[in-house]
Formats: sequence, structure tokens, C-alpha cells
Amino acid sequence: MAHAVGVRLPYEEVPGRVRAWVDRSLGSSVVAFSTQQGGFSPGVAARLVTNSGRRAFVKAVGTSLNPDTPRLFRNEIAAMQGLAAHSLPYTPFLYDVYDDGDWVALLLEDIEGYLPPHPWHPHDASRVLDALDELTEALQPSPWPDAPVAAVRSEVFLSRWDNVIADGLAVPAWAAGREAELARLARTGLDALAKGDGLSHWDLRADNIMLTETRVVFIDWAHAALAAPWADTVILHADMRESVHLPELPDDAGITGFLAGIAGGLWWGSSQPAPPGLPTIRTWQRETALVHLDWLRERLG
Repeated sequence: MAHAVGVRLPYEEVPGRVRAWVDRSLGSSVVAFSTQQGGFSPGVAARLVTNSGRRAFVKAVGTSLNPDTPRLFRNEIAAMQGLAAHSLPYTPFLYDVYDDGDWVALLLEDIEGYLPPHPWHPHDASRVLDALDELTEALQPSPWPDAPVAAVRSEVFLSRWDNVIADGLAVPAWAAGREAELARLARTGLDALAKGDGLSHWDLRADNIMLTETRVVFIDWAHAALAAPWADTVILHADMRESVHLPELPDDAGITGFLAGIAGGLWWGSSQPAPPGLPTIRTWQRETALVHLDWLRERLG
């Protein structure tokens, strides 16, 4: 799969009140900024340098860009504040947050590193999978006990085989006539997913990971939620699947059902009009759905 690519707002177009908050928080005026690509948020994502030489990373969005994204940023703020108590090397340091009811922003550590390229390199994949194992263990139970429950929050998305059936949406040949079976399997996945009490990143792919010489850093925790401990591994394996050899996951009905739910959610979503400010997401969803469907076909035999 390819990196997600959205349309970013340049830092100079962020409202003055938000930029003034950044200057105050950093103790010096921003004199240089560089927009970072990757991900789908229509807001700003920029590396900053101040007059004093201090560096930071800012992400900010307002309701005029996309009405749902500020809510996701608030979710990320709560997740990052919970993660901060653990001082984990796998998450960026949070400096400050901003929320005026319209614009929401996070000011974070600027990480000197790179996004793992697609296709994944075996060395990068190995580092990231090892780090994810350690992170998953550290987040059992969740350091943010009030996090949303993934199986509840994402129930509609993971149940969209029902939409595929209702809309008579065409599916790959191997799945034709099996839509009801896949819908039942997705419900099994939802039930298994709901039994976890650890914190899941819930959106792990290459463009939400930074690599340095010494660290693997998982960024963009906007979708963080309580989930089964295998959830992030399934999500990340799908991102790596076309690039590297991966260890087989257990032959578990919950995992297979979760995979079915993701595949159905992405497949139905890819057939819908693009939401405001996210013009590239439907093409990405279709390509990603095909990866999940191929993996599902293999697991089902």
C-alpha cells in the first residue's frame, strides 16, 4: 500500500490567534516552518523553528476545514496526556494544547527522522514490529482508562458488510455470494475486539510512524481506543503485507472477523463521495480494502 496523502493547510494560513499561541508556548516567534505530508487531515502539520532556535511540531485544524477532525484532535490530546504519564520512548512528547471551540492544536516534539517508505524495507519492518510488541505490552491496561471503546465507536464502520449487501455493491469474485457470511464473521470480530482493555493506536500505517537511529515513534493518536491486544498488529500487518514476509497470526476467529470488518468498512466507504477536505481518501480506501480482502481470502481458505 502507498502512503496516505491528503491536502495540507500551509502554516501561514492558520488563524493568527493560533500562531500567537504557538509563539507564546515556545517562548519565541516562529521564523521558519515546513509543511509535512502524509495522512488525511486537511489541517496544518508543520515543523517549526523559532527565533531562539527551538524546534517543535504543530498540528492544527478548524471546523471550516472539516467538521469532524477537531473532535479527533481532542481525542488525540486526551490520549497523549494519558501516554505522557508513562514517558514511553515510542510516543512523541506533548508540549502544549490549544482549543478555542473552533480550532484545536497540539504542539509536539519535533522528531528528526523519516517515515518508513513503501514498499517497506525488512529492517524497518522488523524494528517497528518489535517496538509495537513492547508498546502493546506497556499499554495493558490502558493509561487512559476513559478512552472510547473501539468496538463501540467503530461498530458502524466494522459492520458495513450490511451496507454492501443493502446497496448491492459489487465485490471481488471470490467474495460474491458470501457477503452474508462475511457480515456474520465481522460481528464475531467485533465481539472479540470488545474484550480488550489496552490502549490501541487504531490507525497504524507507515505515515503514522517515525524512525530515527535509536527510536521508533508512533505518532498521530487521534483514533486511539480500547481494543484487543492484537488489533494494532492486524492493522500494521495489512500495511506491510505487500512489502515483506510477515509471521503468521494465530488462526483465531476474532482476528479473522476483525479483518473482515475492516475490509467491509473500507470497501463500502470507497464507493461513497469524498468527505469535505479529504479528496484523496476514497482511492486510498479502495486500494487498502483490496489488500484486506486478499488477506481475508487467504485466511478463509
